[in-house]
Amino acid sequence: MKNILKISLILLMAFAVAGCEDYLNPVPETQLDASLAFETKERIVGQVNGLYAFMKSGAFLGGRYFVYNDIRADNFIPKSTNLVTGYATWNHSLLGSRDEVQNLWGAIYSAINAINIFIEGLDQNKTDGNLEGLITDAEYNQYKSEALTLRAMCYFDLLQLYAQPYNKDNGASPGMPLRLTANIIGGNNDLARSTVAQTYTQILKDLNDAEPLAAATYANALLRTTRIHKNTIIAFKTRVYLHMNNWAAVKTEAAKIVPAAAPYVAPTGAPLALSSTFAAIWASPYTTAESILSMPFTATNLAGTQNSLAHYNHPSSSESYYLNVTGEAFLALNAADARRVLFQTGTVSGVTRYFVGKWQSYTVQSDYAPVLRYAEVLLNYAEALVKDGNVVTQQAVDLLNAVRTRSYPAGAYTLASFADAAAFNAAVMLERNIEFLGEGHRNMDLLRTMSTIPSKGGLPTVPPTSASYIWPIPDSEISTNKLMTGNGN
Repeated sequence: MKNILKISLILLMAFAVAGCEDYLNPVPETQLDASLAFETKERIVGQVNGLYAFMKSGAFLGGRYFVYNDIRADNFIPKSTNLVTGYATWNHSLLGSRDEVQNLWGAIYSAINAINIFIEGLDQNKTDGNLEGLITDAEYNQYKSEALTLRAMCYFDLLQLYAQPYNKDNGASPGMPLRLTANIIGGNNDLARSTVAQTYTQILKDLNDAEPLAAATYANALLRTTRIHKNTIIAFKTRVYLHMNNWAAVKTEAAKIVPAAAPYVAPTGAPLALSSTFAAIWASPYTTAESILSMPFTATNLAGTQNSLAHYNHPSSSESYYLNVTGEAFLALNAADARRVLFQTGTVSGVTRYFVGKWQSYTVQSDYAPVLRYAEVLLNYAEALVKDGNVVTQQAVDLLNAVRTRSYPAGAYTLASFADAAAFNAAVMLERNIEFLGEGHRNMDLLRTMSTIPSKGGLPTVPPTSASYIWPIPDSEISTNKLMTGNGN
């Protein structure tokens, strides 16, 4: 943890040097005295850009976080047994000493500390009057809202792998050490775990504090896709509440950005809407109205070796994962479904295999990494509508159909398609499994519903009672944090 804190400080100050330099193309890292980090608007903006750069680390939202959440579940089979590229995650044999366990934890807590440094510096300089004439109140609010939202995302993402699901015991299980203050000198490592419920409380506090401060929208599609605005926060809250089975809150948040009936276009703020075609989401410039938040890359600013989503999903990669043809998602996809049409094929040991075709820039590997899509919000809303009253409604069916028929028009449902609420819920979960292949949702959906992780490739199932149901806490954290406890695996 001490090294993590040092790294986050050095890198954040480096981004302050970058000034207005676009975080798609960061400048070389150079340490800057913290007292100068808020001296100009350019340096303040440089720090904001730097926070996003932490988030899109290849070890985190640049690629690997999504990969780990996918390959833990049942949809993928590895071409390689290389431990560096997730094989131990795939076969549920992880130890706290494994690289992915320690590197992801380190990447996320580095981001958290950088965010804490920025928030404290921003607030202190505001209090001291140092920001007058540099940034407006609206800019101050916007930058703070972005930082708070990013911190909430960090803690949410940590929970999905390193802690028991909220729905196991209403959040009574051990959650995360809640580091909410800047650690600049590298001490203060000892911090006990808050409960899962307390961690979710902090996540929602950050999001609720951020929402009224956030910009309603941005002037262009690139910024609307790669920077946080008010509708980003609302959309993410639907995910958080979904994981807590707080159906009423999911409905309240979703209704802010989803009309009661089609056409589904956000009524205020950033003009969120489903892309007219599924393929368009994954084509350059990756900035459709459906892409609420994505991590951007260019040929000169990439996720790094063995990190990108193309590396793990393209048939040309020797370390990619192909689709499990006995998995639920593959079996359910009709041949005419545009999501199956997008698959790529390759030969593995003389057998034709199918690969998720969303990330097609294998040579350069500059595809964007999707964090939030409007399709998810529609499905979150549909699920909450039915689970809240245990009755299938026309509105819920219409929301489900909006996502489903975009890719498979012949597959439209009617109210009569569902014998009861349980049948509808199963259809929503299946649609999520199909729609978000390769985007990291499958493991999260299994765990939030306390479902057994299905078998694959000859491996046994992993029930919620198994020690392998969640990741171990990193050995590096336990060795440097005297108050830290493990997960018992």
